[in-house]
Amino acid sequence: MEYKQRQYPLFSACGLNCGLCPRYHTDGISKCPGCAGENFSSKHPTCGVLSCSQRHGIEYCYLCDEYPCKKFEGVDNSDSFITHKNQLTDFDKVKNIGLDAYEAELNIKVELLKGISSKSS
Repeated sequence: MEYKQRQYPLFSACGLNCGLCPRYHTDGISKCPGCAGENFSSKHPTCGVLSCSQRHGIEYCYLCDEYPCKKFEGVDNSDSFITHKNQLTDFDKVKNIGLDAYEAELNIKVELLKGISSKSS
C-alpha cells in the first residue's frame, strides 16, 4: 500500500517518536524514514494504524472519534523500547500543550540524541 507522505514523520500516527528510534538515525539498509516518510512503504508495506488513520482522514490517532480504539489496548506494555511505553502519555501531552509545542520538544530531543550519537562514534 502506498501511504500519503506525512509532513512530520518524526512523530507517528500511532504516537511513536520515530525521531528517537535508532533505525531512524542509521545509515544502513535498515534505516527507517519515520512514519510515512520518504520510501516508507518499502520498509513497512503494511501498517494497519497508518492506513486506518489515512482512511479516517486524520494525521494522528488521538484526533479520531474512536480513540483509543482496540489497537491501543496494552500498547504501553507491548514493547520495551521507550517510545512504545509512552504512546498514550505522549498523545495526552500533545492534547495539553498542542502539536506545535510537542514537535518543538521532540526536535530538541532528536538534536540531543544526534549530539550524543556523534560523540560516541
